[in-house]
Amino acid sequence: MDERLPQYLHGPVQILWFGSDEFILVMSTIFVAVIVGGLVGWTLIGALLLFIPWKRSKPRGFLSHLAWRWGLVAFRHYPGPTQTRFFE
Repeated sequence: MDERLPQYLHGPVQILWFGSDEFILVMSTIFVAVIVGGLVGWTLIGALLLFIPWKRSKPRGFLSHLAWRWGLVAFRHYPGPTQTRFFE
């Protein structure tokens, strides 16, 4: 059984010219914009066009950690966002 590895293991996963988290954001925003339509749909597309360059100026994994900070996701074996004291 042959296994294929990417040329650069440390490189981020890309779909088209978007990173994996950007691709999910783009597809879900376009999906909602098509359903909603009208001025709200175009506003969502415009906000996406402003958000992508801003997000690319941030470090990799920024959206995951932002969602963790807001309490939307929990990382396994990772303290909560309100944890201020650590005991080893």
